[in-house]
Amino acid sequence: MEAESRSESAYRQLVAFMGQLDDGQRLPAESDFVDMFGLSRASIREALARLRAEGQVRSRKGSGSYAVHNGSPEMMRLSAIETMRDLAEWHEVRLALESEVAALAADRRTDADLANLQKAQADLIVQLASNHADKEDVAFHSALAACAHSPKLSDALGRLTSHIFKWSSLSAERGFLTLAERRELISLEHGGIVDAVAARDADRARAEIRRHLLNGRSRVLSTLER
Repeated sequence: MEAESRSESAYRQLVAFMGQLDDGQRLPAESDFVDMFGLSRASIREALARLRAEGQVRSRKGSGSYAVHNGSPEMMRLSAIETMRDLAEWHEVRLALESEVAALAADRRTDADLANLQKAQADLIVQLASNHADKEDVAFHSALAACAHSPKLSDALGRLTSHIFKWSSLSAERGFLTLAERRELISLEHGGIVDAVAARDADRARAEIRRHLLNGRSRVLSTLER
């Protein structure tokens, strides 16, 4: 694969990150994105300017930049989650999408992508020593999607994941797993995904993310049934 520019990498990762935000939600500061993605401030600014031109970001003087989803074409309609069956069905959609995203990530990732994915995993493990680390968990899956170099897939997956997380808030899983247990599971399951992407093994990456998502869905649904 031809090496991409830093601004293109920043754009791709910002698109993946924004998929996790609500419409109108404020974006982090440029310096936060620099630390998050390991890219220069100039690259981040160029990517943000492109997103503003596309109508995906709106900036307010003295206030910051905000995600704009309503103005962009819908890839799919996210129907309300009102029952456990709805939740299970949307989990199936996520499973199908993220399995292929992981396979593409293994095929397409650059060395910089891999470094970002490994950093996201390391940050998550550190935070899990003291809290549930929802933000870091989302950042890991965003970094994985960014490795696939498919902005539309990354955007669709980010919105879907946010939709599912907002409904359940993983509160049920918090009552089912201790932090130590969650840290151990994440280390094992995410670790398998990272190893597969590092090895450029698409089939294994697909299998590892499926295992992770199926296990997570089983834990959440089992606690909601109580």
